[in-house]
Amino acid sequence: MPRTILLRIAIFLSIAIAIGLIGYYSGMQHAPAPAPPTEAAHDDHEDEHGHDHGSGEVVELTDTAFANLKIAVKTMRGETYISPLTIPGEVVEIPGRSSFTVAAPVGGNIRSVNVDAGQLVHLSDPLFTLDIVDEPVLSAQIDLLDVLGQIDVTRAEINRLTPLAQSGAIAGKAQLEFQYQEQKLQSRQDARIQELIARGLTTSQVSTVIEKRELIKQIDVLLSEVPRDSDSSEQDPVSFVVESLDIHPGMTIQRGTSLARLADHRYLYIRGEAFEQDVPRLYELEANHVPVEVQFGHSHQDEAHRNYATRSAEIAYIDNHADETTGTFFFYLRLKNEVAADSLLLDQSVTRQWRFKPGQRVHLMLPMDKYEDQFVLPREALVEEGIETFVFQQVFGHVEPGMKEFQKVPVKVIHRDTNTAVISRDGDIRLGDTIVVTHAYQLYLEMLSQAGSGGGGHDHHGHNH
Repeated sequence: MPRTILLRIAIFLSIAIAIGLIGYYSGMQHAPAPAPPTEAAHDDHEDEHGHDHGSGEVVELTDTAFANLKIAVKTMRGETYISPLTIPGEVVEIPGRSSFTVAAPVGGNIRSVNVDAGQLVHLSDPLFTLDIVDEPVLSAQIDLLDVLGQIDVTRAEINRLTPLAQSGAIAGKAQLEFQYQEQKLQSRQDARIQELIARGLTTSQVSTVIEKRELIKQIDVLLSEVPRDSDSSEQDPVSFVVESLDIHPGMTIQRGTSLARLADHRYLYIRGEAFEQDVPRLYELEANHVPVEVQFGHSHQDEAHRNYATRSAEIAYIDNHADETTGTFFFYLRLKNEVAADSLLLDQSVTRQWRFKPGQRVHLMLPMDKYEDQFVLPREALVEEGIETFVFQQVFGHVEPGMKEFQKVPVKVIHRDTNTAVISRDGDIRLGDTIVVTHAYQLYLEMLSQAGSGGGGHDHHGHNH
């Protein structure tokens, strides 16, 4: 084909393409603009609960996640709260009441020890068996037996002379002389009995000497009668736990030697230490019998065990002397103890563990300022983000089945202490609102996670949460 013809064809095609492009762009310029999104379409991207899921102010949980976190909620109502002043304290024994020393009643040799450390013992339980080697005790018993023998002889003679004197065979004076002799011997008997009791034998043991007319060479050392506490009752009998044993079998001891130390911890004191400016408040609490909350161990950080580790006790007395070093004042609360466990051993003896023990550290919560008709929440319900403090409120309404939704609500805190926060009622929280009271910080972290990932990871109504 001639080159002239090919050139003409190329020019023709170029002109046709240029005309087509000009027509296309001209049509685009005169085409109608796309319609703006309608209000209804905009609403489709708004959350049906009135908030924006992309704002990071809302967190959603499945029912399973809610249960696994063990989240608790509380319905808001006006409450009265008395703020506490936290004072350190310590459980101590009651002087003259909590400890009891068992001493050897007579001198002798320890034949056997009948109790173990930690064992529970009661009144009249035999604690030790003792062979008597105390010479004065043995001599007093011998004298008593001698007097008893003389009394028997004298009474026999009186019985022989009585019918003779009545018949006139003998003078009545002879009978009277034996009667006077019996009275003297009776006085000697009483003196010997009192001597034996004073030297350490019990009334029962002396009676045994008189009845059997033989020496007691071996005795059981018993837990004797001790002063009964004013709060004790028949349902709360005196009982001791063996704290320590000071002797061993075969040991020779003198009268008065300490054999064991027993402890009665049914009641204890809690000793607090207050500054001088707090003493007037202590006087008010004592006079009005206002109970003071006592927190044991770390109960103030563990709500799950709060009932176990928190007790109430009234002030027993306030010390009249200030500590010379610190200038503080000691005050004492009376605490009724609780049995933690009794264990039965193979020999049928029982060991006892008390729940509250001397030396145990406590926190005393003295009631101070009063807040009335306010919202009261545990400290765990608050989350702090910079200078802002907020809580999580549960949202109800158009929530998908199997889901729970919570929104962040700022609050005004008018008081906070170790356990509790008081929220002002003039904020965004209203009566009847449902507020998360446990694991709020975990919810906060989940909220940040969902906001950072553009949503909670599940899709409904055409948008992500």
